[in-house]
Amino acid sequence: MSRHTDRHLGLTKIQAVPEIQGGFLALQRALVGVALDVSIFDDSWHAPQRRVIGPGMRVCTSLVDIARTCQRDYLLCGGTMEFESSGALHVLWVRIAVSSGESRLVLGPKKADSGLLLVDIIMKEDQEKANLSIMFRDVASLSATYDSCMDITLIGLLSGAATEMDCNAWAVIRLRGNVCNLSAENSQLIKGNDGSSVLYIHSYTAEELGKIHIDISK
Repeated sequence: MSRHTDRHLGLTKIQAVPEIQGGFLALQRALVGVALDVSIFDDSWHAPQRRVIGPGMRVCTSLVDIARTCQRDYLLCGGTMEFESSGALHVLWVRIAVSSGESRLVLGPKKADSGLLLVDIIMKEDQEKANLSIMFRDVASLSATYDSCMDITLIGLLSGAATEMDCNAWAVIRLRGNVCNLSAENSQLIKGNDGSSVLYIHSYTAEELGKIHIDISK
């Protein structure tokens, strides 16, 4: 079925697919939708109100703070950025550009009033070598996926669709490329419905004190 606007442009109606299946969120449509929008990785992008976090600096903010201040864009160049989960029903999207130096991104424990944070990370190509250490706190396990067709990695999948996806991961991180070096040898291989899409999945297990570290370098 198609519909037309007053300019006679055809709009195709997409058949609805249940978002909840068997009591769990159906991740496939959500992840595909996120992966399709890769325009956010445009290196020419510049935020006029980007907050810079340099060496020795540590900035901690919550979902409530982000929603109140509308501060969504950050430049990490040797400092530490920590997000705290307080903010019930808040679904927020932030963008972090990682420049030179040793930077850290910390996702705090999931609280009773946790919202959902979506984080896009850009490793800037025009800068000298940069390293980013991503740490999730208070999680037993954490999953990372790499879609070879979209060339996108997602870290911290939403809760419950499979046992390897930890329900305490309240944030999803998206990066361009196979930054976790996933392959058929070190992860689970899943093929798409059309047989062409390949998805690698790997589950990380927490260290002592319930922390998981994932290091990213450009």
